[in-house]
Amino acid sequence: MRAQGYAYALLTAAFFGAGAVLANRVTREIDPLLTTELNLSIGAVLLAGWLAAQRRPLVPRGLTGRDRLRLGFVSVVGTGLSLVLVISGLSRTSPVNGGFLMQLQGPAAVLASVLLLGDRLRGWQSAGLAVTLGGGVLVVLRDPGAGFTAVGTGDALVLAGAVLAGLAFLPAKSLMAKVPPLQLALWRLVPAAVVLLPVLLLAPGRLRWHPTAGTIGLQLLLAVTNFCLAYVTLHLALERLRPWETASVLQLEPAFTVLVALLALGLAPTPLQLLGGALMIGGGLLANRPAPEPAPAHDQAPEPAPAPAHDQAPAEEPAPPHDPGGGNPPPPLPSTPRPAYQNSRGTTP
Repeated sequence: MRAQGYAYALLTAAFFGAGAVLANRVTREIDPLLTTELNLSIGAVLLAGWLAAQRRPLVPRGLTGRDRLRLGFVSVVGTGLSLVLVISGLSRTSPVNGGFLMQLQGPAAVLASVLLLGDRLRGWQSAGLAVTLGGGVLVVLRDPGAGFTAVGTGDALVLAGAVLAGLAFLPAKSLMAKVPPLQLALWRLVPAAVVLLPVLLLAPGRLRWHPTAGTIGLQLLLAVTNFCLAYVTLHLALERLRPWETASVLQLEPAFTVLVALLALGLAPTPLQLLGGALMIGGGLLANRPAPEPAPAHDQAPEPAPAPAHDQAPAEEPAPPHDPGGGNPPPPLPSTPRPAYQNSRGTTP
């Protein structure tokens, strides 16, 4: 069960990592707000069509008022508002700052899991998370000459969006017992698409839209992988793992981004990125190393078995009844002690 959870989490990180490369190519011809709305809408339509083909209910059933609040937070705040903040912030900050701040959704989920759910991290798990985060910084920097720019409004927006996305891991985990992964993914996308519509209508100026046939194909691929399959595999991972475990695996996303860029675009990684990727893999393995089982206490002697009570006489078996015509001898008469002979004086000679 846990091995499947880690496999789903790695697949989610791969989808999100490949999505960063696809989004970089698509947003050259389609405005980021438009492509995000298309991704949410296409993903929701595909999930709804699959559920309808399987004759599964589209609306979750048996939810309490608190469950509906959790679902609203996951969809509206953790997905819709988070995407709006990240997209708005990335256009106002440098790629290095934005790439680093996006990784903070993992530490935000870990911190919330420790404070709100009472999870306890061992020393090597905390060290592994720190090493993974440091490796992600090297991957984002790409070149030693690149550096972080001054923190501004764009950085604050990206940071807020990343934190909200990380916090959504906790209510999504609590909904796993009542909402199947496909339904949860559907109702994560539908409200997010509705939230993004007013932003599109109020956006200043004309939104960029001049895609070629190849870009439209990449847009469809981005919607299927990054906004349909990725959220399904994310919920399948949360169904089997703790929120902080899932978040720690998702920190490998920049490493998958570099790998996909190398394979698809022929962009060779720099030595700094290779070092960062190695640190991320090592830190991820360290953070998710299982805790050793406590060894049995050998210094405690086993409890002795209770000794039989020797002062108790064994129970006598009942004598068989006497049969005059048979061979059973009569039971012996009870013997009574004979009194000692006494003379007339009352003494025993």
